[in-house]
Amino acid sequence: MRKAIVTFTDKGEAAADRLTEAMAEFADAKVYHAHKKKDRHGLHKFVKDSFAKGRDLVFIGACGIAVRLIAPYIKDKTTDPAVIVMDEKCIHVIPILSGHLGGANDLGIKIAKAMGGEAVITTATDINGSFAVDNYAKKRGLEIEDKDDIVKISSRVLDGGRVTIEENPFEREVYITVDDARIRLKSKPMILGVGCKRGIPYSQIEVYISHLLREYNIDINDIGVVATIDLKKKEEGILKWCDEHNKKLLVFSAAELMAVEGDFSSSDFVMETTGADNVCERAVAAAGGRIIVRKAAKYGITVAIGKKDAG
Repeated sequence: MRKAIVTFTDKGEAAADRLTEAMAEFADAKVYHAHKKKDRHGLHKFVKDSFAKGRDLVFIGACGIAVRLIAPYIKDKTTDPAVIVMDEKCIHVIPILSGHLGGANDLGIKIAKAMGGEAVITTATDINGSFAVDNYAKKRGLEIEDKDDIVKISSRVLDGGRVTIEENPFEREVYITVDDARIRLKSKPMILGVGCKRGIPYSQIEVYISHLLREYNIDINDIGVVATIDLKKKEEGILKWCDEHNKKLLVFSAAELMAVEGDFSSSDFVMETTGADNVCERAVAAAGGRIIVRKAAKYGITVAIGKKDAG
């Protein structure tokens, strides 16, 4: 997931430098040094853009300033990015928004460990060591059907209610019940099959996949997994795309791809170089999807899109 940092003092700037050096996921973070800018509108625009682009935000300063800055842009706990406040001495790291679904709690703990500080976690289910339905959904790539039910489930859990989890593999859904509260989680149905030439940069992969999703009117939030051949398991452009968009990557060997039955595009060149005559379409099928967008290719990138059907 993309990152952004805001500082307000020279000491805060030094702390930001430490953070970008200590954690690889912050190496390419967008950084705004508010104390070096005369125009306050620039700071508000930076925060607004960070929310719009889904960048996790770290404010190095006071909680009050951070709250005032993010307030106009808070929309929904299922889509808002993680927001964290850290003091300029890196003693306290406080997740203040999207603790579970946005990953702020986990990120705050990692930052505290890297900076030698302490994560201050305030979400009730965490401090009580209780079941958190939004954490459960996030870790399993499930979508919460009615987010208003999260509070009902959590309050019953904190009151000592018993958690019952029912899985329906045929409909690819999970029901969680606590006393009289019930919530439905459903799987994200879309699979993205991807292949590329070695060294294709993330920026080109981002542009091309975004173009295809717009062309076929597919919401990126409906993509559950990305699938490819194991030769690409360390391909930086693909790995960064998955990380930026919080998608799980599945890899298959050439033998596994070739064992999948179906009607696929075929390339002698791809067969010679990878051991499989097609990567993107076969990867979709290997991941359990029905192909709805056949192989599309540009910039040395191949993409196919599939859907997991119920039943």
